[in-house]
Amino acid sequence: MRKSLQLLLLLNFFIFLNAQNKSTLSINSNSLNVLAKDYRKIYASTKEIISNLLADNKTSPTTDNFNFAAANVSLNTTDFSFAHKSSEKNTLNINWISEVNYNFSPGFADEDNIFYRARISSGLDWLALGEGSSKNQRIQNSLNENARKINILEKSQYKKEINYRESLAGIKGIFDERKIEILSDYERILKLLNEFDMKQNKSGIANDAELARSKYRLEKISIEKKSLEDLIKNSKSTFNKEILNASIPDLTPVENIDLSILVKDKELALKMEKEMLSIRNKKDRQPDLRLKLRYNYYSALSKDRNFASLGASLNLPLSRSKTNLDNENDLKFKENMLTDLQMIYRDKLNTIYREYYLLKSEIDILQSESTYLESDLKLKSTNEESNTFSPAGYLISAESFLNNQLQIYDKKSHLYEKYLEYRMTSGADYKNEQPQYGIDDDNVGHETYIWSALFNNYSNTYIINLMNHWHINRVFLSVGKVPDLVKIENFKTEAAANNIQVYRLIGENSYAKTDDGFIDLQQALIEAKNMGFAGVHLDIEPHTFDDYKENIDLYSQRLINLFTSSKIWCDQNNMGMGVSVPMHLPVNVATALNENNVMSYIMAYDILSLDKKINKTAAIRSILGTNYVWVFRINDFQNFNDLLNAETIVQSNGISQIGYYDLSQMNNFKP
Repeated sequence: MRKSLQLLLLLNFFIFLNAQNKSTLSINSNSLNVLAKDYRKIYASTKEIISNLLADNKTSPTTDNFNFAAANVSLNTTDFSFAHKSSEKNTLNINWISEVNYNFSPGFADEDNIFYRARISSGLDWLALGEGSSKNQRIQNSLNENARKINILEKSQYKKEINYRESLAGIKGIFDERKIEILSDYERILKLLNEFDMKQNKSGIANDAELARSKYRLEKISIEKKSLEDLIKNSKSTFNKEILNASIPDLTPVENIDLSILVKDKELALKMEKEMLSIRNKKDRQPDLRLKLRYNYYSALSKDRNFASLGASLNLPLSRSKTNLDNENDLKFKENMLTDLQMIYRDKLNTIYREYYLLKSEIDILQSESTYLESDLKLKSTNEESNTFSPAGYLISAESFLNNQLQIYDKKSHLYEKYLEYRMTSGADYKNEQPQYGIDDDNVGHETYIWSALFNNYSNTYIINLMNHWHINRVFLSVGKVPDLVKIENFKTEAAANNIQVYRLIGENSYAKTDDGFIDLQQALIEAKNMGFAGVHLDIEPHTFDDYKENIDLYSQRLINLFTSSKIWCDQNNMGMGVSVPMHLPVNVATALNENNVMSYIMAYDILSLDKKINKTAAIRSILGTNYVWVFRINDFQNFNDLLNAETIVQSNGISQIGYYDLSQMNNFKP
């Protein structure tokens, strides 16, 4: 009776499995038992595959966002830098010119020495201005340097795009590898089922159409797997498997992104193009001046003659280049496009943002389905030891679970592609990568002095542009005895708009003449505060007094009192403070400055060599620690490259902060 019951259950099982009404009278019990055992084996293999897949999902991190920066270093690095040591030196362009002429027939009126049989002329040509001159070389060097920087920006942007493409390929690769693993498991199950269906077909349980459908399902999965295998055959992913089940990261909302960062490179390139155009305009308008010194020898039939001569030739351009005019129009068009470009970036980011969260919601639904299928699989395997257990329901749910996992990883792959595209477009990985000026590329000093003579004779716009050209971020301004308050106020406003701090420069040695000099100095400090200066800079030089050497201790103590009292006053009134000091500053004054945290500006100007200046100031620099700035006097240098070389030397000796004296000397010095 029990054996008959088992046979009836198997018959009902096959009827349920194939969902068809057909007779099984021709199948004996042994064949049914074999098929039942095979089906059990398929169930066991499928359960093992699903268990392993579930275990992999649970052991993978699921709470932390994936660290793209650590996984792909190239996202945050660049091989391109503005740092560059110029090897081009500006020298006097002097040429040696020689010329020989010989006439084959005698001239007329030989006695006048106007016509000659032979003439020799030899001497020097100095290209003072214009093509080939030293100034022209500096102009051309500036053009070449700006062109190099623009090229760096283009290469940097190209490298970012390459990194982005490499990251996309890495994302696709790691998820494709995972999908191949699932497809391989899926293929194993379908192969077993196909073999089982072939046996059923031979036994008459399954018809040819059902067998063909089984074969089609197997081939479909095999083709998908082989296609992915071919795609990743020669690729290597830079990501690890942590990303597969990591928490899905959130995007920064578009309204919280500084869109100006996205056009920073283009703004910088445009600024350089403008500089280049300005330089070209100056170059085109530059007169061509040549000074000539010659020794001349004339040979005539009657008398030879030799003499020296001095001459000059001047070529003055009167019209502007049409090319430069066209370039000006192009630059205006590019400038107008920058604002439109920000809007384009915003629209693109909004689109990506929307698509990203739509994908995320689809993944959330699939993961919810995955949780349901996991419970369903657990439920359908509960009574597997029972004689009445049928694997059919489990196998159907297992197939649904595999398809669910494939969809999740496929959607996640697309999601991370959107994530990378969003980060690339928003500049999230590169906003701190703007190329910086290095010491070998440009000056590194950031502070300078402006005396009233320069300030009163030039417009505020001109002075601000000159300071921007030198990358100045703090200036010490002497307002003169009768200050122009309107001009000063406007200057402070323009300086603030360009991130330049303005201190009042107080240069009055008489404060050190008496012990109570701070009484008068305090009035100057109050005036500086009332005029709205960010701080004060004291340039008090008792070392210029005739009796200084005999009374060093006295004057040193007076300086200490002045500096200490001024620092206390400035701290109480929320104002910055700095002082100019000589290279032979007494040690006790240096100690007081350091103890009061006063920034000291070492006036490194005299006839000593740079090495000797560095050695001479070693003691006070050691006392001042990091509270000092090395001040170069521009007139001590022949050209800009000499200044850059000096900056390199002092920086190699641990002197990091540099300033310049003064803006009037800097005018027209830097190319």
